[in-house]
Amino acid sequence: MNSSQDELNFTPNHIGENHSQLAIRPPRLGGDELNLAEFPFALLSDRQPNGVESIQFSDTIRGKDGKPIERTWIVTGGDEFGLPVASDEQVYVALMEITREQNYANRVIHLTRYELIHRLGWPDKGGSYRRLKAALDRLLGVTITAQRAFWDKSRQSYVDVGFHIIDDYALYDEPRGRKPSGARRSLPRSYVAWNEVVFASFQAGNIKQLDTGFYFGLRSAVSRRLFRYLDKKRLDGKSAFRIDLRKLGFEKLGMSRNYYPSHIKQELDRAHQELITHGFLLDYEYYRPGRDVGERVKYWFSTPSQTTPAPPHEDLLNQLTDLGVTVSVARRLLAEDADEVARQLEYLPYRNPADPPAMIVEAIRNKWAPPASYLKTQAKEEQARRAAQAEQQRREQRRQELRQREQSLAECRRALDALPHTERQQIEARAHQQLRQDNPALAAHPHTAAYEIVLLNYIANLLAEETKE
Repeated sequence: MNSSQDELNFTPNHIGENHSQLAIRPPRLGGDELNLAEFPFALLSDRQPNGVESIQFSDTIRGKDGKPIERTWIVTGGDEFGLPVASDEQVYVALMEITREQNYANRVIHLTRYELIHRLGWPDKGGSYRRLKAALDRLLGVTITAQRAFWDKSRQSYVDVGFHIIDDYALYDEPRGRKPSGARRSLPRSYVAWNEVVFASFQAGNIKQLDTGFYFGLRSAVSRRLFRYLDKKRLDGKSAFRIDLRKLGFEKLGMSRNYYPSHIKQELDRAHQELITHGFLLDYEYYRPGRDVGERVKYWFSTPSQTTPAPPHEDLLNQLTDLGVTVSVARRLLAEDADEVARQLEYLPYRNPADPPAMIVEAIRNKWAPPASYLKTQAKEEQARRAAQAEQQRREQRRQELRQREQSLAECRRALDALPHTERQQIEARAHQQLRQDNPALAAHPHTAAYEIVLLNYIANLLAEETKE
């Protein structure tokens, strides 16, 4: 694909579509620089906490000689723009997609603003363009200081290095839509230039292929971050991967260090379910290898042949997990009685729960009756529905009556016009006289529409009488 195109021939894969729909779409493939996949460079939210100017991550690994290597990764936001946020990671992935399409040939990648917005799946509105510029400002301003945490593939060793993600960019207003064939040969004026350290890593081959269609189809920042990290870990072809729970949450995903293990698992469970549902993971489990050892999580990766369609009741499962119910419990509840799950989810907002996950599980298992407030609301809604239905019927009946009257009056006019002139004048005179006798008030306004309609009714009656005679 030529990146100078203004209209792209792909669309992101969306959650919930079946595999036959996905199969007919051309795959979206990008790349991921392996150092940037190993440690976070952006917050997990789109809001920057007050007073936080930098974030730090660290871990210890074994080197090729068996000795431990302590790695530290410090991300410092620019003075004016601050730390990168979750959506900035999506901009990075879209830029990598374009870079791959341009064969990693140049540090400067040419693009259009519209193209980048389209790849991101953002609406083509002014807010998206401002959001894009803000993301590029943060990626330009951020500084990453890696202490024995940046793998230099060309030297086959970890190095200490400080770098930005991009060095400069320019965004121009460019016409959207298709351009004349001659204009399409020239590159767009807008561009983004990767940092020299980052681009050198590209050229050294320290990158991996990334399924960007899958990435942009994920719903949450945690799912997207976890997908990038785990996708790197399955490069060696292993079917499983295990990691300390706190290390994964704090050092690899960038969760709040105030989280207890239960909070980490609660955030992870939503991402796990999404990655299992769409075929990236086969399964996972939490376990403790020993009494004095921290809890760990183990993942089993799927292969393309093991990818399965989304399970039944996916929407209900997502609703339960969004409330905080663990994936395993949610699956059991749905397997036992999915209809009851749907009912209790409908009732839940009327119970005003202090602990929603605990209450919904208890309500489903014990088949709680609907709350009084729910029944009252349903009764009001039913009453309003019936009133609206009755009003609709009255309006329809009135419309039918008006149509019938208009039809009758039209027939009356045609019959009157068909009469000889003298006979017509006589009938009209008799109709005027009867109307004046029966309704003097209306007769005082002979030039109104109401008078004309009533007069035609009198004429119709007189014509009907003559027909009978």
